[in-house]
Amino acid sequence: MGIDPDKFWNNTWSENQLLGESYNIKQNLEWERTRYIATMIHNVNCSKKSQMKKPEDLLRLPQDKQVKNKIEPKSTREQFEKFWAKVQRAHNQKND
Repeated sequence: MGIDPDKFWNNTWSENQLLGESYNIKQNLEWERTRYIATMIHNVNCSKKSQMKKPEDLLRLPQDKQVKNKIEPKSTREQFEKFWAKVQRAHNQKND
């Protein structure tokens, strides 16, 4: 996930879980970007419109199943704000 072991062990389980989810979301977005670029390259080189593909048809990704279903947030806004305030305090202490 790219965090220091000290930060990992100082966080609560739910904070580490949120950091892990954030990491997975970023990775999924990167794969979607790659798929979209590959689709554009494919479609530019097509001679007929019927040969063009949608990104989902060119490469299936695990998150495609989740997009179809409604995804519920795993934390409330208040929990996120409390977590974010803690992250900011830790960041400010590091810079002091």
